[in-house]
Amino acid sequence: MRKRFRSSNFWSSGKSMSQICPKSRIVQKQEGTGMKLAKRLSIVGMAIAGTIGLAGPHAEAAQTCAKPKYVIGMSLMTLTNPYFETMAKTAAKDAAADCAKLIYYGGNMSEAQQLNQVEAFIQRHVNAIMFAPADAAAASSAVLAANHAHIPVFTIDTNVDMKTLKRAGGHIVEFVQSNNVQLGENAAKEVIAYDKSALHGAPVKLGWIDYPFATSVQDRDKGFKKIIDGDKNIHVVSRLNGKGTTPGGLSATAAMLSAHPDVNVIFDINAPSGLGAMDAIRAANKVGKVAVIGLSGSQQAVQAICQNSVYKAGALQSPAVESKIEVANIIKYLDGDKNIPKLVLTKTYTVSKANCHEMMKIAYP
Repeated sequence: MRKRFRSSNFWSSGKSMSQICPKSRIVQKQEGTGMKLAKRLSIVGMAIAGTIGLAGPHAEAAQTCAKPKYVIGMSLMTLTNPYFETMAKTAAKDAAADCAKLIYYGGNMSEAQQLNQVEAFIQRHVNAIMFAPADAAAASSAVLAANHAHIPVFTIDTNVDMKTLKRAGGHIVEFVQSNNVQLGENAAKEVIAYDKSALHGAPVKLGWIDYPFATSVQDRDKGFKKIIDGDKNIHVVSRLNGKGTTPGGLSATAAMLSAHPDVNVIFDINAPSGLGAMDAIRAANKVGKVAVIGLSGSQQAVQAICQNSVYKAGALQSPAVESKIEVANIIKYLDGDKNIPKLVLTKTYTVSKANCHEMMKIAYP
């Protein structure tokens, strides 16, 4: 397992560097404030005094119940990425519809901040925790803390390192994610199709923008590698960490193009890094010479595929669908139904110029 860009995960933007908007700065400010608050309250052992992002219709919906029957805490790797902002807002709306209250925070891609958030949720005695960790390997401590407090944990979009967690005696109830292996496979097939149609079978010199700390991206990488390893015409010449953000994607691509001028395809692991790659290609005057193909779930990325100048094709999933499934299963679990699936894989889609207008209906804002 899009902005500033709105900077951040795997994930940050969804907006290109040239399209920073006031809203992104506001969201970023809220996240920073929430982090400081969570830290203070976890240190002094107090309950969280406020919620981040629960304004307007979300708060009004929650207030229709005299007293919410459940309180759910949600810690996402970031809120500066529209993908996770969409996930949080959908979860808040669906929880309110079931007379539950959702408190959500973004972790600024910091495992330490996410641990502070989980500790603050424990102090508040929430009924359940939704968790999308920025660093799978480091996330076990947060889950273990919740386990010790007897608060069920449900991971979403990206998981903790389950081998590490199980060795420590920890557990989660459920993990809802997109079929990330399939997303990687579909992106690889798009690269192969592009090679045949646009490059006419010329060797693909591929730059790979990665983010190796999230399980969702690790799975995408597996799927992508599985397909391209079977094509001797595709050569990976550079693989750099783009940090899942637009600035990270821009700097990684700029470095690739400088070190390997023959790069002709960039694979991105999420829309923010792909939009950063697109900016770097334009800045290097390589439009028409280098294509971006990869994860393209934001509306801006899909629109770029419609324009088809740099972003040629990709694959996407829906954060709203993941949220809806997870919230529904949390409510069922808390209501006493323990027959909850351990793993749920949501549907994925390929995006091309031919179907981009239809995919705009599924892409996140």
